[in-house]
Amino acid sequence: MDNANLPFIAAMIHTAYKIPVCLLDEQQHVLQSSGSQLFNPLYKNKNEFFLESVQPERKEKNNPVLVMTTYKESLIVFHLTSGNMLVLGPFTVYEETESIIDAILDVLTISKGQQEKLIAYYNRLPFLSQRELLALCRLAFYLIFHKQLDPDRILSQLREPDMLETEPVEDLLRQRRFDATFHMEYRDEQKIWQYIKEGNKEGLQQHIETIDIDGVGVLSKKSQLRNMKNHSIISIALATRAAIEGGLYPEIAYTMSDLSIQKIEDTSEPNKIQLIVNDHFYSLIDQIRDNKSSSFSKAVQICQNYIFNHIFEPIQITDLAEIVHLNPVYLSQLFKKETSMPLGKYIQSVRLEEAQKLLVQTDYSVAEICMMLQFNDQSYFCSIFKKHTGLTPKQYRKNPVLN
Repeated sequence: MDNANLPFIAAMIHTAYKIPVCLLDEQQHVLQSSGSQLFNPLYKNKNEFFLESVQPERKEKNNPVLVMTTYKESLIVFHLTSGNMLVLGPFTVYEETESIIDAILDVLTISKGQQEKLIAYYNRLPFLSQRELLALCRLAFYLIFHKQLDPDRILSQLREPDMLETEPVEDLLRQRRFDATFHMEYRDEQKIWQYIKEGNKEGLQQHIETIDIDGVGVLSKKSQLRNMKNHSIISIALATRAAIEGGLYPEIAYTMSDLSIQKIEDTSEPNKIQLIVNDHFYSLIDQIRDNKSSSFSKAVQICQNYIFNHIFEPIQITDLAEIVHLNPVYLSQLFKKETSMPLGKYIQSVRLEEAQKLLVQTDYSVAEICMMLQFNDQSYFCSIFKKHTGLTPKQYRKNPVLN
């Protein structure tokens, strides 16, 4: 083998097949490359890609080895007697790649920009049929070693399951996630429900900071997003029962649970899911505390519960008065006397608090949130929202922590 000719051979193969060709050292560092512009955007650089995809040690030298990467790319690797490796690829051996791309995007938590780069990358991957793959292996072997390659050496690899079976991408990605996937400690989990039951918000906040909320098992093999949603829904159900045990009215607890689960189902952004769950925990505790410290009359508590449950619907004082069988004027006086807030002002305050959550936890526009919460005038909504929070709705969405 003439090492001096390797750059020329690599360039010729790249020109003929439009496939990147790289010469690696024993540590999988790129020494020379042709066609280096084709590059998987999920890796920082080619060195990182080859470090994960190419095995540096092989008992048989000089024979081409077919490699299927984690992300369904294919490589041809020649382990040279010098210890270096000549790598042809990446390319694809699948004619139908759309389903593979969709499956990978479904599993990965990456930005829209990264998704677009990944799709563009897959669309540029050269496709080789098995016949073309065999021909390329034999041609490269002849150019490098000046010998003919026995086709059976390649055909035997093509018959291996890893090269032929179109198993789910999640199966290939599982090993990458496996070492970082643990179930939460039982005691840590029980503490969460106990803090909620006791209405101990400070204790829960401190506890959540010390545990790995993401450290959970796998409830969905089809989608990491679905897996996160499933875990979150279970957490909300358990928290709801803990809150009821802590004295929260079941109807309030179940309604809060329904609303939080709907928010989880509606979002496609994984980073928002845990925010929704944590907010649900803290909201339950706030309700438990309010119930425990409440010296309100039954009529006022019924009104508060009704307002909470029907916050997205029109609420009239006459409707509330009919529910508690009191005169509307007398109810308004009673409510202000006990809460120090006019009934209409209380309804507005609850709506504005819900608007804060919607701005942070959803992608609804300001106009949509305004209409959902029965504010018919957007300018008025923005004005009272700023008075309530010190920020405009758009400012609050960008920097909710400033409030």
